[in-house]
Amino acid sequence: MSYAQITIVGRLGRDPEARMTPTGKQIVSTSIAVGKDDKTVWYKVQGWDKTGDWLKDAKKGDMVFAQGSLQINTYTKKDGSTGVDVQVNAVVIRAMTQKKEQITSSDSFEDIPF
Repeated sequence: MSYAQITIVGRLGRDPEARMTPTGKQIVSTSIAVGKDDKTVWYKVQGWDKTGDWLKDAKKGDMVFAQGSLQINTYTKKDGSTGVDVQVNAVVIRAMTQKKEQITSSDSFEDIPF
């Protein structure tokens, strides 16, 4: 048996969308933009069941880590040319955007030893 794995880190291009299959499995899908030197590659990413739960609270623009198998499909565009659809079937998804911590007035910095 062979297996190819891909790891991507990028920003969500749209808010994740959750749906259920007729058999009751959850699929959460979104797109992730990975760019370097003014070149952007868009990946469609889907997470099944608990893997998709990691995406539910993420929003467009959030940084995410996704790892899984790569699926490449071709299709015919309206103009007759061939398009390529790159999809990651994720086994691991993690939102990398940190939540801001609030400092309250009861916090004291006087105890810091430097």
